Amino acid sequence: MSLRQEIRSISTELDTADLLRHLIVERFPGDVVVTASLRAQSICVLKMIADIDAATPVIFCQRPPVFEESAEYRALIVDKLGLSNVSLNDGRETTVAAGDRDHCERMWVHYRDMPGRSSHLLHINECLSNYSCWISAVYHADPAEVAHNRVDVEGRLIKVDPLARWTKKDVQQFMSDQNLPYHKMAKREFSYDDTRERGTYPMYHF
Repeated sequence: MSLRQEIRSISTELDTADLLRHLIVERFPGDVVVTASLRAQSICVLKMIADIDAATPVIFCQRPPVFEESAEYRALIVDKLGLSNVSLNDGRETTVAAGDRDHCERMWVHYRDMPGRSSHLLHINECLSNYSCWISAVYHADPAEVAHNRVDVEGRLIKVDPLARWTKKDVQQFMSDQNLPYHKMAKREFSYDDTRERGTYPMYHF
């Protein structure tokens, strides 16, 4: 049985928090890294990670510019959860190590002041190079684009999608139960105004 098959087999019997504990404490101690965004799904994962080991390395993926609201929200989450090993990455690590493959997170980047978004691919090779297990918790890809396996192999890494079984309702319930705040931009609404002067609008990441 391969390592992927073994962990997949174990994962079928575990809920999300127990799977994360197995990876961080038992299977890959000191060898796990988490990629995160500021979306609700990511915050749920970070809460569980913090409850297991707040020193687990967390890399927030975000392309510049970093807006004030996002910087404030990230600082709030890091402080509230007690995360102690946090870094930022702008996704420009394009060099692929020999024998590995290109590791990426996809992020939707929204216009700050109007509807619309664009897709950015963030290359995160160097920051993953010292780890064997990657917990991918950015959660920007559309559901139709996501493989629904919780455990997979990507190059030399075991890659884990901890919320593969979760619905939007599960995320909302967890956020409520744990008293976790949302990013200010998470529930914004827009109305189109055809008389508005069109121009270039700054892009917003969360």
